[in-house]
Formats: sequence, structure tokens, C-alpha cells
Amino acid sequence: MDVAAAGGSGSLIIDAKELYHAICKGQVSSRWMIFCCNAMRAEMAELDNLIFDYANDTLLTVNYKLPRNSL
Repeated sequence: MDVAAAGGSGSLIIDAKELYHAICKGQVSSRWMIFCCNAMRAEMAELDNLIFDYANDTLLTVNYKLPRNSL
């Protein structure tokens, strides 16, 4: 988020499955994916949005507003 904000972005979309792959290079496990979802929810602020895409099989996608320190 800091890198995106420093680059001038006003928001950053993070997908739980992409976050999981960035951390755990292996196969997605629903049992462990919940930790990514919980961390993403914990980071959410009032102005952030959940993105619902029923065609996508990810568990959670969030549009975080940047910069974070202004929220």
C-alpha cells in the first residue's frame, strides 16, 4: 500500500487469492486462505470498499483508499 500511495495512486485493489500467492507460492488452500482474508478485513477502513464479483472464485477483494494515513 505504501508503494502504491508513494506512486500517487488513490486506491489499491487487493484480491485474497493474489495476496495468498504472493506469500505462499504453492497451491491455494481454503484452510490457510482465511488468514489472508482476516488480515485484509483487519486493514479495512471506513472508506474502503468490498468488491463483489460472483464470476471470480476468490474469497475476498477489497478496494483500499490511499493514502492510508489520511483515513
